[in-house]
Amino acid sequence: MSESALTQASPAMTNGAPSVAVPQPPPPANEIVDLDVIPGQIGHAILRASDGTILRPPSGNLTERDVGIVYRMLLEIGTVLEGEGLQRVTVGFRSVSYAIAFGGGDGCLYIVKKAKDK
Repeated sequence: MSESALTQASPAMTNGAPSVAVPQPPPPANEIVDLDVIPGQIGHAILRASDGTILRPPSGNLTERDVGIVYRMLLEIGTVLEGEGLQRVTVGFRSVSYAIAFGGGDGCLYIVKKAKDK
């Protein structure tokens, strides 16, 4: 987990003992980036990167099945979910593409499904 995802639980010393940094959960789904404004998108979803929990359900033509497949694909890639290395993946098919971005600061995966131009 990145240092930015950790917050001090208390002041530097508590009862003479050093404080411990505790991980904070990602913000609630209603405080996360608005993916509706992305031009050409036909569906989107937001997941917690660490365990695949859906924070914002799939919309439009993006299904929970699509989201599950994309998440399992990212698990196969590996380090993307550890906050290291890969930050964005785009997978293209004949009629659609999926753009997946890792929000390192908030621990979320942003998945956007777009229609291909004809």
